Amino acid sequence: MAAVHHEDLDCREELRPGKTFVYTTGTAMARFLAEIEPVLIPHVGDEVLQQLPAELDSPAARLVLKGSSVLLVHLVAHGGALGFLVFGRKPDRPAFVAADLTACEEVAERAAVALHNARIHSDEATASAVLQRSLLPTPPPRLPGVEIAYRYHPSSHTTQVGGDWFDVIPLPGHRVGLVIGDVAGHGLHAAVIMGQLHTAVRTLATLDLPPGRLLAQLDAFAQHLGHTQLATCLYCVYDPTTGRSTLASAGHLPPVLVGPDGSNDLLKVPVGAPIGVGSVTFDTLELLTDPGSLLLLCTDGLVETRGQDIEEALHALGRRLTAQHSSLEDTCEALMRRQHPEGHHDDITVLMARLNGIPCDSPRK
Repeated sequence: MAAVHHEDLDCREELRPGKTFVYTTGTAMARFLAEIEPVLIPHVGDEVLQQLPAELDSPAARLVLKGSSVLLVHLVAHGGALGFLVFGRKPDRPAFVAADLTACEEVAERAAVALHNARIHSDEATASAVLQRSLLPTPPPRLPGVEIAYRYHPSSHTTQVGGDWFDVIPLPGHRVGLVIGDVAGHGLHAAVIMGQLHTAVRTLATLDLPPGRLLAQLDAFAQHLGHTQLATCLYCVYDPTTGRSTLASAGHLPPVLVGPDGSNDLLKVPVGAPIGVGSVTFDTLELLTDPGSLLLLCTDGLVETRGQDIEEALHALGRRLTAQHSSLEDTCEALMRRQHPEGHHDDITVLMARLNGIPCDSPRK
């Protein structure tokens, strides 16, 4: 890929930034890249232009190079050539001399390290994004007595994916497990830890553990992983036949409950230490909900704003959720637009559950 800085902007269509050049084996430029030796051309005259490699022979290149003084210096990182830099001085300036080579090589060395790190960063961001997408449930599962809607938006401030995750887990007896979590940090490492915790929660949920026990087992699992990064997690089990919910929290934000009458509450779930601290017990909150209640679980990216208390922001969120919308999906979308209309935010994960319940005479699985 090419990147160009030149004062004559109208003459570089063929050298536009982002254009790809392919130097196949056996060509002059391929040999130049393999030899890793700088080239100094004090003056690019007609004779030199006639010897230009076919890969560089274009009207724009000729116009830029003619009469110039040129230095070609490799971009080398970890023993391999990533490309090269072409330094040029216009004909009305002094020609390059050997003494200029040291300064140009220093610039090339720094540029090569930056390019190498950018490639690693890009590869990790791609890998973590693929990993996270593979772990997010889509489309929302259809469950009796429960309607689900969710949103996940990675940070707009970084190209690295964070450690947010959520899940909706069918349990015996029409019950459903709702889980949301957030691993500290961004990038591939956070995404890998997120994937391990996500899988562990799914596995523990199949054992039908109550929320407090499940988080304790998850914390013990994290200790065996040996990771130093902490994670928050909230786990809720909802039984639509009784309307009873049981919740436990490992350092996560409290959920918001909006009743069918428009009332809204910030649920006082006992908050234990984050996952990864070790030797922690988790108390639970049990409550009955009326059919049609809306339960909102989210990560702090939804409500975290500089200068505003998060608890106050969650209360305000509950008041906004009382607005009437045609569907839970519309409610979820309207909430995202209202909270971050300009799209500038940290990682955001939102999980909404409409707790409709199941009549007592419905058959149980």
